Amino acid sequence: MRFDISRRAAMQATLASLAVIAPQQSALAISATTMTGKTKAELGMVLVEAPKVDGKTLSADLVLDGGLIATTSFESKWSLAEGGYYDFEALSKEGESAFVQVLALDKGQGLDSVPKSVFSNALFSVDGRYGAYGAPTDIKIKETDKEGKARTFDISFTVLSPSMAELPRKGVVRALQAPGSPDVLLLTASSSATRWAKTSAEADARSAIASFRVAGTRPSALKRDFSADYRFGKTSGPSNMSSRNDGF
Repeated sequence: MRFDISRRAAMQATLASLAVIAPQQSALAISATTMTGKTKAELGMVLVEAPKVDGKTLSADLVLDGGLIATTSFESKWSLAEGGYYDFEALSKEGESAFVQVLALDKGQGLDSVPKSVFSNALFSVDGRYGAYGAPTDIKIKETDKEGKARTFDISFTVLSPSMAELPRKGVVRALQAPGSPDVLLLTASSSATRWAKTSAEADARSAIASFRVAGTRPSALKRDFSADYRFGKTSGPSNMSSRNDGF
């Protein structure tokens, strides 16, 4: 299943409505978007409510295909990212990040048999988390573990900065399939290649993905469409908008 209207289009529509309702606030929001030169990443996420943090545990309720709401969580020493440009993500001041993404598999595909290129294409699309200034390059993805309903990959890639400088990054990915849904949930944790090798970034990233889990599911009539998201549905409003800082 695909969104009827993309999240980027939803963001643009929200900004347009703000321009009519509150010109001054709208000008600030549009200015923030224009200055960063970024648009919101397409991560397939529909959030029932704002993600929560309890100590080092971050959790969120996601709408999935198949008529389910899944409660997913992971543990991280990095802080919960806040603001309308983020979905469910942890960030450090030094540029490390761990974010959740929902991938809808094609009919007949399953987590255990889908080729790793499906995950690579989703992660490194120009519309994805790392494509703000162009699609990543020098992509390498290696499967390191496959157990039950989970798969783990090591990744390395190069992203572009706002000045078009090339910035190598390394990371890890864990893929889970929620019971009763065709959707795959990905947690990707990464840092700059330099910090990966010289600091605790690698250990912190691997710890985060090892803790990634679907804590539970419940049936729901909600569809995985942007209008079901608390930020874009009836409860959305100007207070949900803020600028985005990717850390690189």
